[in-house]
Amino acid sequence: TITMKILSLVFCFSAVSAFGFMPNVNTNVNKAALGVGRFSGNKGPMVQHLKVGEPSSVTSLSAEASGEAALSVKGGGPLSGVDIPLLLYFLFWYVGNYYYNVTNKLALKAAGGSAGFPMVISSLQLGVGSLYALFLWLAPDARSKPSITMDDVVKMLPVAFCAMGAHSASVFALSSGSVSFGQIVKAAEPAFAAVLSQFVYGKKVSKAKWSCLPIIIGGVILASVKELDFAWSALISACIANLFAAFKGNENKKLMETPGLKDRLGSVGNQFAIVSILAFLMSLPLVLVKGESFGAFFELYKTNPTISFNLLASGLWFYGYNELATMTLKKTGAVTQSVANTAKRVIVIVGVAMVLGESLDPMKLLGCAIGIGGVFLYSIIDQLVGSK
Repeated sequence: TITMKILSLVFCFSAVSAFGFMPNVNTNVNKAALGVGRFSGNKGPMVQHLKVGEPSSVTSLSAEASGEAALSVKGGGPLSGVDIPLLLYFLFWYVGNYYYNVTNKLALKAAGGSAGFPMVISSLQLGVGSLYALFLWLAPDARSKPSITMDDVVKMLPVAFCAMGAHSASVFALSSGSVSFGQIVKAAEPAFAAVLSQFVYGKKVSKAKWSCLPIIIGGVILASVKELDFAWSALISACIANLFAAFKGNENKKLMETPGLKDRLGSVGNQFAIVSILAFLMSLPLVLVKGESFGAFFELYKTNPTISFNLLASGLWFYGYNELATMTLKKTGAVTQSVANTAKRVIVIVGVAMVLGESLDPMKLLGCAIGIGGVFLYSIIDQLVGSK
């Protein structure tokens, strides 16, 4: 159909952006710093990728802080000085996140909601992304394979487990309640990250950041008061997703301290691919524990095109937008990252609610604004008042 062709085309553009293929490269750059010499003599793949930085907690990535040279393309004429690829990164990241939430919700509703097959769908979404990652390693000149050891794989298991838990709990939350409500609760992730960092990982959180948490939590509570599609299962599942996401961020920081791991992985894309594959394998037993049947789901899958299309589309969108978000935020500073993440949540909450016909009660919107505003303040307050 026309819709499928449009979605496929948009995803291809986002995938191209995610893998660092940027045409019309400005030649007035330091080639040695960018490693452009690797393109000569037909050595190595055509598409070169950014090295692994701190990909798990995308809000901590800062190209300015690392001092690494960034490949940029500048527009001409009125667009002179504008980093066009970076703007496209933002565009397709937002588009991917938006369409993932839409297609994910449509697949869940068609399969029976929370009483249907949410764990099967979340597992197969990871499976679709894993197949896409394997394809990129097998396709000529698409992506260099990592050279990791079995010990590296073992060390990546905690990150993969947390990624699986965060995704599975998030999908279940969205199957139980509205997308907008689930996104509002997920915006409270900094509260979970602060508690874990302070009391589990022994990393001090500033008083200024602690002071922002009541604002975030208050916004979530306020948004819940007038939520027409409120369900305790959605609230609890979204909170569990936040907990797993916070653990994932801390575990990934520990993982990236492994000597030589960045070089063996080769790129952010490779790390995300390996974690996705491991997360998919770990999600399979969870489906059985939940009591859902792959066989029963596939019988429904074969007869319901809404499920089949939206399952595949959501899996590709999920993989593409997550990797692209990492690439996007790696090229920006801390404040830009905070603004980008805040804007993304607002766009997804309002846009998806309008498309899916979810409630946008004024009280819910006020709670959403307060909660997301608190998240934004949490992200930048140390730069405003100093970390104490």
